[in-house]
Amino acid sequence: MRYIKSDDIKPGMRLAYNIYDTDGHTLICSGSVISDFYIKKIKEYGFDGIYITDELSEDIKIEPIIPHNLRTEGLHCVRDSNIDKCKGVSKQIVREVLNNGVLSLDLTDLRTFDSYTYAHSVNVAVLSCIIGFGLKMKESELEQLVMAGLLHDLGKLSIPTEILNKPGRLTPEEFEIMKQHPIRSYEIIKERWDISSQVKVAVLYHHENEDGSGYPNGVDGDEMTIYTKILHVADVYDALVAKRPYKNPYSPFEACEFLMGGGGIMFDPKVVESLLRYVPFYPKGTLVKLSDGREGIIVENFGKRNLRPLIRMMDGSMIDLDNQENYNLTILHGTNEDVMDPSIAETDRKKMITPSKKYRIMIVDDMLTNLQLLNGILHHMYDLNLISSPKQALLHLKKQMEPDLIILDMDMPEMSGFETATHIQDIIGCSVPILFVIDNYNKEIMSKCRKAGGTGYILRPYKPTYVRSEIKRILTGRRMLE
Repeated sequence: MRYIKSDDIKPGMRLAYNIYDTDGHTLICSGSVISDFYIKKIKEYGFDGIYITDELSEDIKIEPIIPHNLRTEGLHCVRDSNIDKCKGVSKQIVREVLNNGVLSLDLTDLRTFDSYTYAHSVNVAVLSCIIGFGLKMKESELEQLVMAGLLHDLGKLSIPTEILNKPGRLTPEEFEIMKQHPIRSYEIIKERWDISSQVKVAVLYHHENEDGSGYPNGVDGDEMTIYTKILHVADVYDALVAKRPYKNPYSPFEACEFLMGGGGIMFDPKVVESLLRYVPFYPKGTLVKLSDGREGIIVENFGKRNLRPLIRMMDGSMIDLDNQENYNLTILHGTNEDVMDPSIAETDRKKMITPSKKYRIMIVDDMLTNLQLLNGILHHMYDLNLISSPKQALLHLKKQMEPDLIILDMDMPEMSGFETATHIQDIIGCSVPILFVIDNYNKEIMSKCRKAGGTGYILRPYKPTYVRSEIKRILTGRRMLE
């Protein structure tokens, strides 16, 4: 079986995996031959893609982590805010994972826009269980984790759908309403004596970051429980790979890069590492394009093949990217995904991430190689002013128009980032946000960055997806994940 996007479905293709509606009822059965009528219905329901089988992919087997009936039961208990049933579903999910192990995270969740909140909650519950499994947590602890995953977004059910599914940028007022959903979720469960404090705290704080920059209370990593940290990573990963009205999905590779780039800043690195053990960067059944222009289907991606998978080409031949003779080949992107290409910016993705105005960014770093790296990541999106000396930057700010953002290296011999930020604020005040570049997760340094007026920080070595996302967040005022 292999995954194809809805726009690529053709009459005569054979369905490899059942398609269900938001209530879990089967819409089209596995084995059905796709007709024009089916294609119309698939698009009307808002499915982003389907799984088909053909000669090239008939030997590729992809199994779900939990059976469909259990997933459906989870969807229903979340939709109905049935907390008692959520407890039973939590136990069953943990039992499935412990009995079968983590079989595969290859299967793409086929969900509609209407079912996103419910499907997301079930996915976060399963992902949290997998992370906890990787961290060798006890069965009772895993049940608490899964329970928190199922309940964490109950508060969204009371938020108007025009805000939840708004295709454009949220207004400040709308975002303030969105930011209330962790509190609303907590309010629903806080009086339940049969729900542990671990679950309640994780639900309340699942949008908090390691550096204290999250919401609703701005707590930092030292104040967060392991349950909260796991739920946060699972929530962000599933939100990234999902298609939403206001964004196209990230590929698993991009989502993992974002998580790694935010390690120590947004996320606990150990929690991210646990998830990465089970996430295939290129899921089985995915159609990908290679650097030599050829296309193929991912056949095997386990272990060392996560980055260098086994691929079946469209003529039926096999290429093992892990063989030395193929080291010159790289995967550019999935040809059936509307996601950002790691090497080049795809047209659709570029439209999504390019701001409505051309923002000006000043980058100050004494190392030419670092300037070149950021230039390669950002030049197609922004007007960049690359400066290799803090003194030159200060002179420029005195004479030229203010930029919209300043990216400032923390460790420069001529003048530290802290000192430079102080001088910048003496010249132009605090009107221009400063994004610091740091080399490690030192909490003391992060605290100094905040005191110096920093709006955020990015780590070297640079993770392009995270860098672009953090800059977009600062410049547009739009949270990537709500």
